[in-house]
This record gives sequence, C-alpha cells and structure tokens, in this order.
Amino acid sequence: MIVPLLIAILSQTPAECGKTFQAGLADYQRKNFNQALITFREAAQCDPKLVQAHLAIANIYAERGNGGEALAALLHALQIDSRNALALRAASALYLNSGLHNKALPLLETLVAVTPNAADVHADLAAVHAASGDRRNAEKEFRRALDLQPGYFAALAGLGNLLARGGDDAGAMPLLRKAAELQPQAYEGHFLLGSALNRLGQFQEAQSELEQASKLGGDGEPQVFYQLARAWGGLGKAAERKAALAQFSELTKKEKDNAELGRRAAAWVDEARTFLQDGELTKAAEKLELAREAKPGDATLLFRLAGLHFDLHHYGLAREYVQAAISISPSTWLYHYLLGLVEKGSSRLDDARASLETAAKLQPTEAPVFNALGEVLTAQGQRAAAIAAFERAVKLAPNDPSFRENLDAAPKP
Repeated sequence: MIVPLLIAILSQTPAECGKTFQAGLADYQRKNFNQALITFREAAQCDPKLVQAHLAIANIYAERGNGGEALAALLHALQIDSRNALALRAASALYLNSGLHNKALPLLETLVAVTPNAADVHADLAAVHAASGDRRNAEKEFRRALDLQPGYFAALAGLGNLLARGGDDAGAMPLLRKAAELQPQAYEGHFLLGSALNRLGQFQEAQSELEQASKLGGDGEPQVFYQLARAWGGLGKAAERKAALAQFSELTKKEKDNAELGRRAAAWVDEARTFLQDGELTKAAEKLELAREAKPGDATLLFRLAGLHFDLHHYGLAREYVQAAISISPSTWLYHYLLGLVEKGSSRLDDARASLETAAKLQPTEAPVFNALGEVLTAQGQRAAAIAAFERAVKLAPNDPSFRENLDAAPKP
C-alpha cells in the first residue's frame, strides 16, 4: 500500500526524533517488522506530529493484512494532517474494501481537491456516488477520470456498468468491451460485460465472458454464477443452468453463514460482558472463547480473554492469548503491559521486565506501567532503577496513593 514511501520520506523526517524513525526504517528493511512497528511507535511518541511514523505503521499493518490497525494509524495521521494525500488515499481504499462507502466519501472529496488530476481518485469517488444511487455525480466523476486517463480500467468498467444499468446500451457496450480488452486477466471486466450481454439477450457471448470471469478469480462470487445461470438458461442448457444455480446457492449460503457467525460472535461478546459485570469470570471466559473460535484473528478478543484468564490466575492461558494478540498487533502497549503482568504473576521476572519496558516505550504516559515495572525491578534487586520507575509513576499520577506508597517503601540504594 505505502511501501515506496518508506525510503522517500526518510529525507523529510525532522531532525528531532529522526534517529528513532531511522532505526524503525532500518528494522523494516531488515524485515524485522514487529520491532519496526515498536520503533515507529516510539518515534510517534517522541514527536506526536510525526505523520511519517503513523504512515509507516499503517504500511506494515496493511502488508500483514491487518486492515483495522492500518486504518487506525491512517486516521491518526489525518488528525495531524487532514490533507495528507497518501493517508487519504490509503484510508479511503480500506473503507471501500470494507464496503463502507459513506466513510470513504468525505476522504475522497478531500482527496479530489488535493489531487485534482488523479484519475484513480475520481474513479473511486464515482464508485461511491454510484453505490449511493447518485447517478449524475457518478457519471460526472467517471467521465472526468477518463478525460485524465482515457484507458483507465476502473473508470471504463464503472461507467460502462453505470450506463448499462441505466438502459444506455449503446454507450455502455463499447466501454465494457474496451475494459475487458485492456485487462483480459481481470475477472471484473468479463463479469460486467457478460452481465450486460445477458440483458441484451446475447447469451452465447455472455456465457463465454462469464466462464472467463469464473476462471480468473470470480469463482468465489455468487453473482458470477447467477449471471452464468441466466446465460445457460437463455441458451436452453438446463443441466448447465442447474449446475450454475447450485454453485450460486452454495456461495450465497456461505456468505450468509459467515454473516451469521459474525452476529453470533457479537452476541457472545455481549453475554460475556454481562457475566463480567456480575463477577462471573469463568462464564465470561467461556463466552469469549466461543467468540474467539468464530473470529480467531481478532486481537481485541484475544486480549480480553487473556485479561480474564489473568484475573483467574490462569497464567499459561493468559500468556498464550496475549502473545497471540501481540503477534497480530505488536505495537499496542496494553498487550505488552498485560503480558508483563502475566509474567510478573508467574515469577518470570526477566520476561516481565522486558514486556513492561516495551509497554513504557510505546506509551510513556501510563503510570501503572511504570509502577508495575518498579515492582519487578524491586524484586530483581535493582533498587535505583525501581525508585526511578516509581518516581515516574508518581509524577504521572500524583493522586494515586498506591504509587506513592510503593515509592516510599522502596529500599534505598
């Protein structure tokens, strides 16, 4: 998503905090991505206005397929610089990939103002207008994209589909044919052309285009097989039509099952929250475990499970779950903090110290992190370092008596 930027922005990094950013860049180039995330987060803590650090974090998360964390970093960058073209482009793309057109719209409108001659931006904005039923503005933006780049596939396919759905077959078909010719390996072009041909009753050519679409990556899309069934039906091929409809039904059922599983996971989380409020931690953990099985890659769920097992003194399970959360989101300070508490509870003091020091680097304004670090250092006999950690905790949270008590009780070196 943002990979070429990482080298280019190094020269733009301010001198202050620049060394930390450069260290993160070096980690990235060595493919030490977890450490790079942590170091870039440190750079962002050093200079809260360092947009480049948040963009670099977003890049790594996007490369790893973690769209949620990538989007969070991009939105943070936009809080600093609301007209940053790279952040606007990347964030709007993530929203569009998730079907959140209403959230992409204001970003794309800003991006059009920032980069008025970018054909892809106008095409994306047109797609959002089309999805919301604003045909006039969709056509306007698609045509603007084609003015800027006459052979732009997304604009050709998008405008062709828009015109075809509006009944303008004479205007649509040349655009759809050109799109399919320009990118013959893209299933979308063949699918849109085949669908339009179905509407025109040209079933033989429609069947050919739709078969191509299914072979080029559309084999997981229910609508490809629905349109293919229409083409086979128009050709009088009952067996082929039946097979295509069966595939359509299977894929549609899979989509519905996935949606239902997501709803059930959300319900289990709600039930767990109720049990937690009633103090029934074991039952809450059981519900969260069901939710985790439904959404195994959800770092937040893993963290919640780890916290519950920590409260239940199930340190092995707590460690397993929070380490899994860290593997997904290694620059989230809370995860390292919890791991530090787990290791502390397990008397694994070296590991506890390492995790708490990482949490402190990622979030140097959290007093509980420094207090826990002070307790670990005290247990290790590191008196001077322990006092420094307790002093930092007291400075950050002067009204918390427990931190002051720990500082007063700390053995003096």
